[in-house]
Amino acid sequence: MAETTPSPDDVIITLRPVAGGSSTIEIDRLRDGSYRATHRAGMGTLELCRTDDLERLLRQLNEALITGTQSGYVAAVRNLHETELSRAG
Repeated sequence: MAETTPSPDDVIITLRPVAGGSSTIEIDRLRDGSYRATHRAGMGTLELCRTDDLERLLRQLNEALITGTQSGYVAAVRNLHETELSRAG
């Protein structure tokens, strides 16, 4: 059964790409030991990725936040998600 809403205790890190902005990415650890990146903007929430490779996820996000646009980090994590799916298939 997939978890849909992380509890605040599960959140490892919250990234806010724009100072004072309401858009964030939260990374939490799930019960199965994998990690999930969730994009939150206003009242909406979108799961971007689940992966076992936390370091790779953080490196991808860090690069996107430093060099990308405000929406670039979402695209970066979705790209990582597509890679994970292709490996699993």
